[in-house]
Amino acid sequence: MSILKSKKKIILITLLIIILIVVGAFTYYVYDYYHADSRAMATLKSTDSYTVQNTADFITFTPISNQSPTGVIIYPGAKVQSESYSVIASQLANNSYTTIIVKMPFNLAFFGTNKADDVINNHPEISSWVIGGHSLGGVFASDYAVNHPDRIKGVVYLASYPSTNASNSTFKALSIRGSLDGLTLAEDISANLGKFPVNTTFITIEGGNHYNFGDYGTQAGDNNSTITREEQQNQTIKAILEFLKTIRVKF
Repeated sequence: MSILKSKKKIILITLLIIILIVVGAFTYYVYDYYHADSRAMATLKSTDSYTVQNTADFITFTPISNQSPTGVIIYPGAKVQSESYSVIASQLANNSYTTIIVKMPFNLAFFGTNKADDVINNHPEISSWVIGGHSLGGVFASDYAVNHPDRIKGVVYLASYPSTNASNSTFKALSIRGSLDGLTLAEDISANLGKFPVNTTFITIEGGNHYNFGDYGTQAGDNNSTITREEQQNQTIKAILEFLKTIRVKF
């Protein structure tokens, strides 16, 4: 009997050690993330054109005047601080589009796929929504759109692609990728081409890479760009603004 108890004790101690190792590894993984740089943080201030509200769950850029009835939701890339996308968000707001960056649990959109629900419910003044995301954020933004066709009119994929088949979806889509992206490869886009909505516009930014869509420094595994971060973002903003003009407003 004592031998049996001893074996049970060893098993319990072993399981406890395994659990502690897994928890420790997960904690290290999620807290080792890319932080927004000074350029992004400097954008988190209200201006004469828009106001900024930075809460525990969202960063909201609201135009002061000429507010469009179309709003934009942004899902950050994996392990990237949400504030990193404030430059793009601020410029969309500067062009009359209310833009909300979602803060994801553990900086992973996997844990907050449906957080767009809260955004939409909190903004009844917006009648049509476009959702977008960078890298893994774009994957889960696409999933949300596929599962909520009544709420989303368009999806913007930044260095991203749908993992769930969206080819039968009615929303429009815009895919933007840097030609030197070392993380989301041209082959990745091609392999998933059949999953994109039929009405998708594909744009490749020559000389652009993966991490320049945000402001969080460099990213392991990516290539250096041959254009500046500002140039890549300017081209991205221009393309998104053109795309937003094609979204039919829901009344």
